[in-house]
Amino acid sequence: MESRKVQSVGGGTLTVSLPREWADATGVSAGDSVDLHAHLDGVLVLQQGASEDDDTSHVTVRAVGEDRIGTVVRAAYTAGYRSIALDAPGGVTTGQRRALDRAVRGLPGLNVVEEGGDEVRLRYVLDPAEVSVPQSVRQLAFVARSVGRDAADALADGREVAFDDQASQASRLRAMVDRHFSRALSRLDEVDALGLTRPRLAALRTAAHELRAATGDAARLASVAGDVDAESEFADEVAALAGTAREAVDGATRSVLGDAGVDGAHDALTAVRGLRDSLDDLDRRLFEASDADYRLVRAADAVRAMAGRAERIATVGVQRGLRNGAYVAAEDGPETPQ
Repeated sequence: MESRKVQSVGGGTLTVSLPREWADATGVSAGDSVDLHAHLDGVLVLQQGASEDDDTSHVTVRAVGEDRIGTVVRAAYTAGYRSIALDAPGGVTTGQRRALDRAVRGLPGLNVVEEGGDEVRLRYVLDPAEVSVPQSVRQLAFVARSVGRDAADALADGREVAFDDQASQASRLRAMVDRHFSRALSRLDEVDALGLTRPRLAALRTAAHELRAATGDAARLASVAGDVDAESEFADEVAALAGTAREAVDGATRSVLGDAGVDGAHDALTAVRGLRDSLDDLDRRLFEASDADYRLVRAADAVRAMAGRAERIATVGVQRGLRNGAYVAAEDGPETPQ
């Protein structure tokens, strides 16, 4: 860190000189525009203005085999690039184009905007100022809740059910949250456009990842539903525990989103502790039962994993409560909640 003296140039305008080393490293010279970001904690941050050519906006990738092209495009999307050029000497093959189309379908806001010759250009077309990361997490929570409920019902009824469409929707929502979080790490103007702090974005990203994983846990639970005996008391018990896990995930998420207080996070953590005790007892009885269906063990494992998602989301909810002063006792006020 170095110190610079603030000077007055008249008319109430204050100036401070920029370090030459920083200007040279970033390519800033007289007449260029830079971005100033004033933070709530009183810190003023200076950053080179974004352009179409900077390394946070555009990337050119070499066309690779169709088994990898989707991975490369998804990685560039998640990294936060606004424009992705696919360099394909000799043209894009049919297999590469199919893989590219599959990847684009799973990445909200990414479109093919130009194609011809040896290059395909993709662009992220959504304005971050019009994107609501909290709302995306709410939508993801709705998907996780509905899949969890339907999976538990399917297990109790002994019927087969699949959630391919819901899983794809959950993946798309998680990808968009990931993208804006990654871009916010390198561009403060992204933080400004989203209207969220970086710690808030990190909390929402964690919730999004756990909600997508909880959707997968519920789908795993449902995968055995059509093969187990619906009349089994064990099946009903697993279904009931799955309902408790789903409610814990939902309550924890509401706390992170601010739709419920920090008590929602603590309630979820309490529920998770009870769930684990119940699942341990269930595992023991399944092991001892001579006629127990081994597939119910897999179902119980899925519920246990779902409980872990709730715990991790709830922990973020407690952290949010700390940042918001939920545990700061007022002078001569009541005791800090436990």
